[in-house]
Parts: sequence; structure tokens; C-alpha cells
Amino acid sequence: MADDGDGTAIWTQLVYVPSRRFQQGDTAAEFALSLFEDGRRVLPLYSSLELLVAGCGEDQPWVAVQLRAPEGIEKFAELTGADVVLWDVDFTGMEGDPS
Repeated sequence: MADDGDGTAIWTQLVYVPSRRFQQGDTAAEFALSLFEDGRRVLPLYSSLELLVAGCGEDQPWVAVQLRAPEGIEKFAELTGADVVLWDVDFTGMEGDPS
């Protein structure tokens, strides 16, 4: 929970997001979106680092993002170009693995 500056509590959530590997000179994270067969872009979000590792594997790069929820989650999905958000999904052994 955060404070918006006037004493009003704001509900926030730390989420873990699969990303592409950083390269020297990168100035921004590139999030790893997956695709449904119908072409919709999927943004996987994880409620803990342990769930991200379990769902994507130990070698999956990731970024932690603090979001105001629930509207911040919707805005974040829009900014990444995602059509759908999935929580704590297990990609191990699936095609479309975000790594």
C-alpha cells in the first residue's frame, strides 16, 4: 500500500514480468509477450518471483514492476501492447514459452 501524498492510501502491487535479455546499451526493458493461436498478445504477470521461476524456468530474465492496482495493471498491459493478462501461468514445456 502506498500514499498518494495527501494521506490517501493507494493499493499497489509488485509484479514480476518476464523480459527479454538485456544487452549492453539497452535503455529500457523489453517485456516477453506470448501469443495465443488467434494472434492475441499475452502479458504474463507473476505475483512472486518463485512463481515466475516455476512458470518460466530459472533462466528467464525478469523485471519487477510496482503497479497501482487494478487500473495500473490494465494501463501496463495497454502500454506493452498486450491484449490479455494472465497471472502465474506455467509455460514450462509449452510452445510460446516467453523466454
